[in-house]
Amino acid sequence: MSDASSLTVAKLKALCVLHDQPTSGRKADLVARLLEAGLDRATVGLSEPREAEQADEEVISLELEPEPVQAPEVPVPKPDAVPLPVAEEEEVLEAEVLDAIPIEDDAPEEDTPPEVVPPVVPLPGSKSTGPTTLFEMVKTPKAAAVVLVLLLLGAGGWYWAGQQLNPVTVDALRYGDRMGFVLVDGQLTATEGFVEPVIDQLDIEDDICRLEVSFSGDGDVSVHQGTLLDIPSQGSDDRLLGTVSVRGAHGMEWLAVQQEATYDLDELVVKRHLRSIVPGSSECSSSSASASGSADLTLTSWTEIGDRVNLRSNADWEVDLEGVVRGSTTTYGVGGLLGSFEVFAPGIAMLTQPVELQALVGSTPIEKGATGSGLGWDWSVIGAEDFAGKRMWRIVATQPDLTTYCLGSATLSMWVEADNPWASRQTVDVRLSSENTGQQDCSTLSQQLGDAVLPDGEFRLTHTFERTSISRGEDRLDLGTTYVGRPSPNELGAPEDALVDWTRNATHVPDGATAASTTVEDAVACLRSVGSSASGANGALDNEGYIWRAVGDSGGSVDAWNLSWVGNDDAHGWVRVDVGPGDDGSCTFVAKESLDLGIVWNRESAPAVVSMSEVESMLVAEGRFPELMGSKGLFDDDGSYNEGLRRGVLVAVPDDGLTGLISELVDGDAGATTYDYVRTWEAQGWDSSLSVAVDATSGRLLATSLIERPA
Repeated sequence: MSDASSLTVAKLKALCVLHDQPTSGRKADLVARLLEAGLDRATVGLSEPREAEQADEEVISLELEPEPVQAPEVPVPKPDAVPLPVAEEEEVLEAEVLDAIPIEDDAPEEDTPPEVVPPVVPLPGSKSTGPTTLFEMVKTPKAAAVVLVLLLLGAGGWYWAGQQLNPVTVDALRYGDRMGFVLVDGQLTATEGFVEPVIDQLDIEDDICRLEVSFSGDGDVSVHQGTLLDIPSQGSDDRLLGTVSVRGAHGMEWLAVQQEATYDLDELVVKRHLRSIVPGSSECSSSSASASGSADLTLTSWTEIGDRVNLRSNADWEVDLEGVVRGSTTTYGVGGLLGSFEVFAPGIAMLTQPVELQALVGSTPIEKGATGSGLGWDWSVIGAEDFAGKRMWRIVATQPDLTTYCLGSATLSMWVEADNPWASRQTVDVRLSSENTGQQDCSTLSQQLGDAVLPDGEFRLTHTFERTSISRGEDRLDLGTTYVGRPSPNELGAPEDALVDWTRNATHVPDGATAASTTVEDAVACLRSVGSSASGANGALDNEGYIWRAVGDSGGSVDAWNLSWVGNDDAHGWVRVDVGPGDDGSCTFVAKESLDLGIVWNRESAPAVVSMSEVESMLVAEGRFPELMGSKGLFDDDGSYNEGLRRGVLVAVPDDGLTGLISELVDGDAGATTYDYVRTWEAQGWDSSLSVAVDATSGRLLATSLIERPA
């Protein structure tokens, strides 16, 4: 029997891809195949062969073993407090480390893998004249590494919220828990590619090559203590008192635990370094322009009490830095946008708030020498130290994958005291770089992963949380509890017969929206009618090509449609046409261009979808998504489009390049399709932009983002 590799199946598949080996089969098959290809045992996660005198080999199983049956014992009361040593040298206890339990999506279903949301490709053609949207910001997988920069500038709370951590050992938290803290010595440095998403999001025209941010302030983390008014569906039954009612990704109501973190950054200083103006030079200037301001951020998450699922996360933020920019962003479920890249940015929420300790260490006793792993981090207790006049345990946690793949490093130091479910003091030190500077023995695989995931440049973040107050609630959280009115699986999503397998005989996904002045069908018909003016696109569509990206803007007398196509030879490009409404509407060719984005033709991996018409009917159904209705929504109260709306569709499939490598790492075998909506308008002195993303295979709402700035 083969030794068991410490690497995951996904990482073993990545090694197979890089060494031209098949990725099918079980874990043991992958290990054997890689060894035959010449890789050493350490590279594939195997320990060295045991000594000859050892008779039996130990087989490590990835399956959970049944707990041993033990004789009844007299129960011994377990104190809530974390024991501290009275002497420097104590016996170290062996402890069982509990693995973190994966959290599923909004609609809990057994044996259903989490949905993978594809990276969104920007609209080909000219640069948008409006503010960059939530979807356009995520141009490549490399944006996953930039989220901390966006968070601290108030522009990226959506990703942090989407990766919000949920407790695994729930006894640590109670309804009504609250801890106040100060945030001190905050320093952030971003260069080159790590700066670009910030520039795009904040609509900055300057060529900034280095960004330095210093920040400090205060805040708190808390667990909401709900009342009967928060759970009207339960009547006068106070059995679930403390929970709240919240709508999930399909618009159905669930009972959930609400947690909140607030930040008041009263000292925020941003220094911007510009590219040299010397002709022919690309150097970054050593001088900088500085601006001071403040920022407020409130992050709220809801965890469903039945299956402990992260239903929804919300970020409300406002930045006052040479003008006010504010916004509110919501993600649904754990995955969210960029969720599939958690393999490269694991546990990122631990860097942006005080750590909830039971989620990290499980039930392992906290004592000197204790070690374990949780939430993608390796941790160890290095001893007891004095802080704030108290004796506390100190835990150090490191992120092993960043080191393994030579992407950088991340270290947390946490001080733990009794009767506090969060770290009482926490220091953060993070460095990300594609240069692999200072790291030894970076393999070819590591170099390729660094090139795929990280942009050029460097990212550095350091700061410290320190507790200022703590108050405890009374009742433990009601996770794992059933309740009246819990939605059933058949209430979630579109009916199965609504799915359309368009790739069999069509060139585009179905639209048919009755509220639209023109549809994807109208735009493609116009494309076909212009003939030789768009010969490349029409030739591709005649030979099994298809439209992988379509965007229609209804802001004028005609609708401007941008259609991106791909042929069966992987040639791809875009065509712009203007389409008039009605049966006798006009059709005008505007422009076209060939592209080199690495897009591939892959009909087989494109999933069946629900039409845009059906999805929009689900979005406007009474009471499901009130935030999408009215003057600040996509639709008016009658379900018609509000002015300034742009609709789009994206078909993303795995390819045989770097995206294919990442797909292997996250076990992504099929493509995905999303519908996106963007509306811009001006009202009461504010320019507003609302972005919404929907999973086209189920009608599940993925994310919404509202950004406002003075007109």
